[in-house]
Amino acid sequence: MTQDTSGLEREVQVAVEADSAGIAERVRTITLDALSRGTLDAQGLREVMGAVIRGAQQARVDVDARHTEALKDAMRGLDDALATAAQATQLAVQEAIGRSSEFSREDLKQSLDQLSTLEGDFIAALGDAARATSGQAQATLRDLAEHARSSGTAVGGRVRDALGQLGQAAGELARAQFDGGVRTMRNQAELFASLAAGVLRGLADRLQPGASEQREPDRRD
Repeated sequence: MTQDTSGLEREVQVAVEADSAGIAERVRTITLDALSRGTLDAQGLREVMGAVIRGAQQARVDVDARHTEALKDAMRGLDDALATAAQATQLAVQEAIGRSSEFSREDLKQSLDQLSTLEGDFIAALGDAARATSGQAQATLRDLAEHARSSGTAVGGRVRDALGQLGQAAGELARAQFDGGVRTMRNQAELFASLAAGVLRGLADRLQPGASEQREPDRRD
């Protein structure tokens, strides 16, 4: 997924500047929307991470202390969105097991490798952003990266929960394909990334504020 990230940067900047309340939620929503527009792959994840961090850095907040807290809240929103992306990948792998004619063990291994590096990619993006700036923003981003490295992140927790299941799932798929002599398609990686993005769109819709209230009338009919 390669997209123009300048619009995403501006959207995050405006969200951070708008009001000190609810920054994390707004950034999470913006990030999930960006991630679910195309295919959920490693390149797209890194592009979105970088754009969200840059947008939050560029936000104009008058008081340094408020800017520090706003930046922390924005990164928490990004972390939560990445955790949801990891969950989407996990669910997509589970769905792929039931579509063994379309996906190979190698494709699932690639997805597993991408998932396992997601927390490290997030921490690296924070470190890269810190090195590219100065002053209070640099100190804040550096502290966030160090804290994430030592104490963990929301995305890291989700990844650790998923990895065991995914490893088992890949093995089950490999055995099923061996027993059945299945031949897989060549465009598996792109197909899987599109599948994961579709799952993410569904998760993002359910996480929208007021989503449960919007569904309530259907349950009463």
